[in-house]
Amino acid sequence: MTAPGGLPGSAAYGQTTDVDPYPVRLGSRYHDGKPGQRGKDWFGSVTGFQPPGSLDFHHVIHVTQLRARVDAHIHYSLEREGDGTRLNRWLVLDFAMPLVLRPLRRAITSSFDRENVRTMAALAAYAEASARKKADPAGERGSQLRRPFPP
Repeated sequence: MTAPGGLPGSAAYGQTTDVDPYPVRLGSRYHDGKPGQRGKDWFGSVTGFQPPGSLDFHHVIHVTQLRARVDAHIHYSLEREGDGTRLNRWLVLDFAMPLVLRPLRRAITSSFDRENVRTMAALAAYAEASARKKADPAGERGSQLRRPFPP
């Protein structure tokens, strides 16, 4: 099963599938990345869930070209701020890789950085659209979202 309303794909990310149990809750597991492409997918779980605005994930990604294992912990929170929504995301990466290859960690972290900006932009667009819909179901007024990242 693919998660409905998910993030559009990119070079590093295809889709999230096999979410179980669904709807998402604490302990839900999922198949992420590019399921179906050997070496470009990973499995993860929801490690924190506090509706309506906080969600934590954990997954391990194997980067075979660099003989690296990346243990990723990701947190999202959406909080009211004035008329808008403050969007926060933090990411903790723990690397296990041969010492001689560690200078190449930047190649991995830059990929995470690009995905972080893309994910935050998509989440911001979703939050803005949801806020507009709630504030004005007829679509006559807009809302603000304070973005703690570059557009």
